[in-house]
Amino acid sequence: MWTAARAMMSRMSGVLAVTIASSVASGSRRGAGRRAGWGAGGRTGRVSLRQPLTRSDVDLIHELARLCSSTPGRGGSLGHRLFRHRIAGRNPGMPRSAAVTDEDPLTGLDDVPWAQLQHSYGMADDVPGHLRAMQAGVWEGRFPPSAQLANHIVHQGTRSQAAVYTVPFLVRMALDPRLVNRHRFVRLLVDIGIGLDNNYLPNGYDPRDDRASLANLRGEADDWAQWIGEAPDDEQRKEREGSWAQALINAEAVVRCYDAVREAVPALAVLLTSDSPELRSQTANLLAWFPESAATSIPLLKAFIADESSPGAAATGVVALGLLGEPATVPFIRRYLESPIVELRWASAFALTRFGTASPAVVDVLTQVIAQPPEKTETMPFLSGSYSGLAAMALAETSEATTLRAVDAMLVSVADGTGVGGFYDRYYTAHTLFTLVFPGNPGEPQSFGDLSNVQQHVVRFLADQDEAAWPSGAVDALRRWKVPTRHSHLRVYAGFVQAGQ
Repeated sequence: MWTAARAMMSRMSGVLAVTIASSVASGSRRGAGRRAGWGAGGRTGRVSLRQPLTRSDVDLIHELARLCSSTPGRGGSLGHRLFRHRIAGRNPGMPRSAAVTDEDPLTGLDDVPWAQLQHSYGMADDVPGHLRAMQAGVWEGRFPPSAQLANHIVHQGTRSQAAVYTVPFLVRMALDPRLVNRHRFVRLLVDIGIGLDNNYLPNGYDPRDDRASLANLRGEADDWAQWIGEAPDDEQRKEREGSWAQALINAEAVVRCYDAVREAVPALAVLLTSDSPELRSQTANLLAWFPESAATSIPLLKAFIADESSPGAAATGVVALGLLGEPATVPFIRRYLESPIVELRWASAFALTRFGTASPAVVDVLTQVIAQPPEKTETMPFLSGSYSGLAAMALAETSEATTLRAVDAMLVSVADGTGVGGFYDRYYTAHTLFTLVFPGNPGEPQSFGDLSNVQQHVVRFLADQDEAAWPSGAVDALRRWKVPTRHSHLRVYAGFVQAGQ
């Protein structure tokens, strides 16, 4: 096995060699602008493969993953050593372009026309300051600079025009071992690539949807032009022109952001071998959202999972396989359903529901985790680390979601979700619960007796709680179903007390 693996690793040295290079369609380049990937016209720097992966390269990576997975262990197995030896760039023979250099990751930052680019709060001339603060690793105030930058360029998941221009710098910083908190750089790249993950979970991301939206918008150019031309005066005409320009900028930003981060994925995959479990898990999270790279990401994730020592990070890898949606990974995912590690059982059950599997074992695991989630850590980044919320989402995809047992588990999660750590469990689980139990918008008021047994059970739960403790979404669900939303009235409605008492 050693001989075959060594030979395979030698052949792979050119396969995974990556370089951070610019992709400028036209125009001259100069000095620092060329090094940073910026052309004279301010075009976007891109992170790209030095040489494309061929079919034989992909087969080679699959065979490597098989070797990495075939010898179990935690940190000392053949697979683990081989995986780190080449993909981490620890072999002296790896091309220099894939290794970290002494060059400042922010070289060329001032060559970008930030003042001409938009983010959520106006023009983006403050972005360089946030990037430099991220590089320095220090901040003032409540939030780290990565969160402050995210608030500006991907505010509430909306990818701005300026966001794509930060990608080359964030990639370089993520790959620079001299910097601290690099998992935050990768997390920001995830947000730039897809926006907020709760918009897509428990399913994966399909970039074809956003590309189709952009194509449709461009196809409506004549209709927009007619609407602009029909404006009754110059002021409204300018407003309509601005609306059209902004709509196009926004739609283009979504696609350009995704594509820029997608092209960086091969370079960032090396971080699966970082010494930081948070950075490893965020890298697995990143790989989850780019199905077009699945042919290379899946074998790397399998090798990563097989030897990962952090339960949360390994579970993130399993979830990532599920989100990529390749049916051939189901046997690998299923093997963790009976793991002694709760995080891995949860991840396996979650991922299997993506493939329509809702066996009793899957339902059991999800139900148990909703009520008793693992300890929250930074090594499971999906949905702000909410095991319960994700389990509820996955369970909602099955026919067992509205059974009394499943609803009871969600109510336990909602009741126990206290403190900062429990906020996301409570928020996301409650959202799933009320969407499932009170769907739609019935036309007529419902008497308590008209409600289903599960609905009555939830109403009794709320009536027995202080109104201030009601979870998010409760009032909206009751209002839609024309059920009393005042606590005192709800207690009468549920038969807890007589009217007037």
